[in-house]
Amino acid sequence: MNIGARTVGLTLASSLAAMSVLGWSASAAAEPLTGVYRGEVYSNPEVVNAYSTWLGHEVTLGQGHQAKDTWGNIENPSWQLSSWSTWVNAKPGRRLNYSVAMFPSGQGSLAQCAQGTYDYRFKTLANNLVSYKLQNTIIRLGWEFSGNWMPWYSGNGQQANFAACFRKIVTAMRAAQPSAGFKFDWNPNYDISSSDLAATYPGDAYVDYIGFDLYDQGWNGAYPVPAGCTGSCALSRWQSVWNAQFAPALSKFRTFAQAHGKPLSVPEWGVNDAATHGGGDNTYYVGQMLEFIFNPANNVGYHSYFDYQASDGHHQLSDVDSRSGHDFQTEFPNAAALFKSYYVETPTEPEPTEAVSTTQATVSPTTVTRGTSFQVSGSVTSSTARSLVVKYEIRNAATTALVSEKSYTAQAFTAGQTRAYTTAFTIPTSLAAGTYRVDTLIFLPDWSKTLLYRNDTPFTAK
Repeated sequence: MNIGARTVGLTLASSLAAMSVLGWSASAAAEPLTGVYRGEVYSNPEVVNAYSTWLGHEVTLGQGHQAKDTWGNIENPSWQLSSWSTWVNAKPGRRLNYSVAMFPSGQGSLAQCAQGTYDYRFKTLANNLVSYKLQNTIIRLGWEFSGNWMPWYSGNGQQANFAACFRKIVTAMRAAQPSAGFKFDWNPNYDISSSDLAATYPGDAYVDYIGFDLYDQGWNGAYPVPAGCTGSCALSRWQSVWNAQFAPALSKFRTFAQAHGKPLSVPEWGVNDAATHGGGDNTYYVGQMLEFIFNPANNVGYHSYFDYQASDGHHQLSDVDSRSGHDFQTEFPNAAALFKSYYVETPTEPEPTEAVSTTQATVSPTTVTRGTSFQVSGSVTSSTARSLVVKYEIRNAATTALVSEKSYTAQAFTAGQTRAYTTAFTIPTSLAAGTYRVDTLIFLPDWSKTLLYRNDTPFTAK
């Protein structure tokens, strides 16, 4: 069936009206990070930028998935990390959302992992992430572990081993790179049982986000929506699936996350084509998901739409093609319009600029010698009591390529306090002489938002 040719009777206007009745407010504070999966970008991370152009919103969280075939592609997937490093470091505030395998298919077990057998491999991964300047990555460790298609499936009596494996890997990566700022997302599927939810949880000390993946696939007989079923006919089927499958799951995860004091995440979600038990151009699903994600009461830290035509389901809303152009035609036009309308039509509430300020960074000596250490100094003032991340970067002034960086995490400020920072940097002799610059960046403590960015300190390296 050609879903793209079918007309869905529920209009965008009526969907927006319904969301208004539900109390959805797009201008809520502490807005979740918006991410996207656009396929494995390899050497073409520009597809994420093209998605931002389509959305009308700067997407700062790009998602990648590790291969599950070899240990080499888990410990040091240089082909992948290099591409993501290029994208992340091209603009301040960007981060990688990285799905990390626990072991390759057929080459390991949760029991061995739980004993620490693979610790050294994940220390290597941590070192490589930092080597590629991918600090602050959100790591979806053993993602979708409640699915029996994953090598690290937590069912069949493996719940305790999964939890122990998760703890071992987190501990190993933190030990290897204690200042890297990695965040770990514990991420089953939405339909995990409450008992398994508790049995596989590794403990609050090892988890930064509690995530769930949720695609619009229905199993109660309402999907696929038959040809000719439009308007209220389609809506009743969409609501049936939502009420039977998704609403109880969202409530379950919200309660669980609140009990553990953790933010939620939705690392993968998307509409689904009819051929794979999906609801098709389902504006009701998109509206309900956005209402949940952007409701501050649910404390969602980030979400990432799966904007991709996968072999096991079509989900793409954007017009972005494989060349980073805009020639793709979605089969879900109404859902796409509703999703995009949030970002295009509703401005986000800006962070108060008066809350934090910095002095212009200084470089000593003013002309530096490559291969020789020099000092960068600056100060930060916060008008309110809060915790901040202070970061200094050295970049090539012409190409903006990142040369070096230093982050000061968990910097506690009292109201009106000024804190001074002096950092030693060295420009390698392998880099050309010329003009470089110092960038000063201030982030919220969880790196979720850039509060201040300035790049007004050029200097010469000889």
